[in-house]
Amino acid sequence: MINVGNFTSINKPMGRLGTPAEPTLPARPADRAVADRPHPDDARTGHLGGLAAAAAIMLSWLAALPGRLGDRLFAMNDNEAYWRDWQITRTHGGFGRRYRDPSFDLPPEYREPPAPGG
Repeated sequence: MINVGNFTSINKPMGRLGTPAEPTLPARPADRAVADRPHPDDARTGHLGGLAAAAAIMLSWLAALPGRLGDRLFAMNDNEAYWRDWQITRTHGGFGRRYRDPSFDLPPEYREPPAPGG
């Protein structure tokens, strides 16, 4: 037999077959007021905010990881580019670099001559 009179089991907790549900006493008005009062240390809101903050910190750390790895991988090339006053463009999320000499913007007669023997 299927009981369709209370299909959401409101006020009728589901138990094992053959065991009746335990009766509950009605709550006193004072207990209801205490239960409904918001508490500053409520675990339902405090832990969720902490978990969201921890997740945001972890995701930002993971998102910055490729850039930090690329900075370490290209450190020697970046130092030489800074020394030569080249423009450095980070590409592919930090895993690539593009170096450009800004003197190529000048007409050929205004560029520095190449170093002898080089």
